[in-house]
Amino acid sequence: MQKLYANQLPQHVQGPLAGCYLLFGEEPLQKLEAIDAIRAGAKAQGFAERISLTADAQFDWQQLASELSAMSLFAERRLIELELVQQKLSSEANEQLKALPQQLHCDIILLIHGERSFSDVSKLAWFKQLAAQAVQVPIYPLDERQSQQWLRERARTLQLPLTGDALSLLQQHCAGNLLAARQELEKLALSQLPAPLDATALSQFLADHSSFTVFQLVDAILQGQLDEALHRLQRLCQQDTEPVIIVWQLHKEVTQLRQLLHTQQHGGNLSEQFKQLAIWPKRQSLYLQALTRFSLPYLDYLLQELAAFDRLYKAGQLPDTDVALAHLVSFMIKPVAKTFSLHHVCDD
Repeated sequence: MQKLYANQLPQHVQGPLAGCYLLFGEEPLQKLEAIDAIRAGAKAQGFAERISLTADAQFDWQQLASELSAMSLFAERRLIELELVQQKLSSEANEQLKALPQQLHCDIILLIHGERSFSDVSKLAWFKQLAAQAVQVPIYPLDERQSQQWLRERARTLQLPLTGDALSLLQQHCAGNLLAARQELEKLALSQLPAPLDATALSQFLADHSSFTVFQLVDAILQGQLDEALHRLQRLCQQDTEPVIIVWQLHKEVTQLRQLLHTQQHGGNLSEQFKQLAIWPKRQSLYLQALTRFSLPYLDYLLQELAAFDRLYKAGQLPDTDVALAHLVSFMIKPVAKTFSLHHVCDD
């Protein structure tokens, strides 16, 4: 029927509402605000009663069918919310969901939502059958450019004047965590602070709420952003990310860089190599940028260091795991003199 992004919903709900909304994605704040927008729009248009159902492993699917067919004692029109909390649905659940297109009617708005990625759930048979009658709302994590735009617009809505450097600082401190960013902006809007607010003043009020994945750490490394990479590594360690997971991903990236550099230096087809390594076109520029910093012998040295970390960590012989990880990340960004070597420590 129609696909809308979360930031389009406030305007959409001012007009006629659809009979069904399919809202899926992994970014919690956008998801929450999208649901709130649908609720507000439904209430304003006379869907005064709201029924919330959670479809877990013990859910009775007959309850949903009963709610769709029953007339409300309190209001003629209702918003029924169904949250799918399981990654994999049972055969009964799939059959009940496939039957929904025949159960919808004009006195009901059905909102189905969950944290499963939109790209995954949109491939399911029941989703495809409902899609013709539904508004689809995919929720995607924001990239750095989108995140800064989101911060700028939210600050403007709160009438909070931030300088460019203050916006950049806020983005760094709350990266990957829009909920924390919203909370910080709302607190700042209520504070008696100088206007416009610059980075120096802002830094006195912020705590670091950034949340990163190992893949975002890799992006900073490939781009040669040492300070940002170390910041992301620090947050990963504070989030209790298992060190072996970090090192496994770093080892994979160095191995891929070595394969690409070998292909490049021997006149091979880089496009074909990218394809074999399943590196998407939009990410290939990151690897090409990183290749300019390394030689094959240095990449071999990095592989030795990563292997040494793995052995020392598993043997309980690393006095400070975080420091060792920081050394590895630093070495991956800028070749340095081999004054420090986990490999030599391991040999000793």
